[in-house]
Amino acid sequence: MRRFLLASHAYLAEGLLSSLNLVMGKQEAVDIMCAYTDEDYDIKQNIGKCLGRLSEQDELIIVTDVLGGSVNNEFMSVIKHTDKKIYLIAGLNLPLVMSLLIKKDSGEPTERIIHESIREAKESICFCNDLLNAEKELEDEEF
Repeated sequence: MRRFLLASHAYLAEGLLSSLNLVMGKQEAVDIMCAYTDEDYDIKQNIGKCLGRLSEQDELIIVTDVLGGSVNNEFMSVIKHTDKKIYLIAGLNLPLVMSLLIKKDSGEPTERIIHESIREAKESICFCNDLLNAEKELEDEEF
């Protein structure tokens, strides 16, 4: 089974899951890790628990908030020493995760789904003022 873990500093992952549930309905295949939410938080222990719940058939796609951040770095150090099917992505955002979830049962190879979803998420990032200015320029030209 393809599973997902959204991992962030503090509560970003929780908020993103809340948005996913609102937009796409309850997401059973998605877990969250909100790191460093208290003084005693042990990220290595929590990562171990997450990975320990995986069966041999499971694939886990982990999406962390910041490339090079402590959450991402901890996952990088753990997954290079495991034989489990784990894929790590940095840059947690709603369009990326929605795309991954829409494609999760497509039968496509996991790496292809990840690359397509990252490309689509990048295309969704836009400075909207430029769109408004272009629209205004078109309106001005029409008169």
